[in-house]
Amino acid sequence: MKISALVGGRTHEVTVEQDDGRYLVDVDGAPHRVDARKLEGDFYSFLSGGRSYEVSVEPGRDGYRVRHGAAELLVEITDPGRSARRAQGAGQGPARLVTQMPGRVVRLLVAPGDRVGAGQGIVVVEAMKMENEMASPKDGTVRSIEVRAGQTVESGAVLAEID
Repeated sequence: MKISALVGGRTHEVTVEQDDGRYLVDVDGAPHRVDARKLEGDFYSFLSGGRSYEVSVEPGRDGYRVRHGAAELLVEITDPGRSARRAQGAGQGPARLVTQMPGRVVRLLVAPGDRVGAGQGIVVVEAMKMENEMASPKDGTVRSIEVRAGQTVESGAVLAEID
């Protein structure tokens, strides 16, 4: 998976590949072998280069708030596909909520027929041991939910449609 991430005003090119239960993470051409474990809630443990890091990763409308000790960073995923997906829901007619990366559907937060607001959580998808709340791109009514809890989804899979 390739993404661009905006951190502290600087864009980083990131590639992540799963390798035998671990991850090969390349950041701006520098390779890292990472062992990642979800602890509880928004907390994760990462082991890389012989060092251990415990961080919290909290998804929000403006990106992810990543905290390690007293440090806090805002990380915004800026891949071109993300911008296109946001634009899908911006106009008239139904909006399709799609996954940003492969993962597993953890839970459904709404049902067909529910009224939702822009930014409201619709489906939670776990990817790379992080839970990502997929939000409605617009105010509307849930037309359909296309997945079920426990289902594995590929990048770009349609999760729901919002009228």
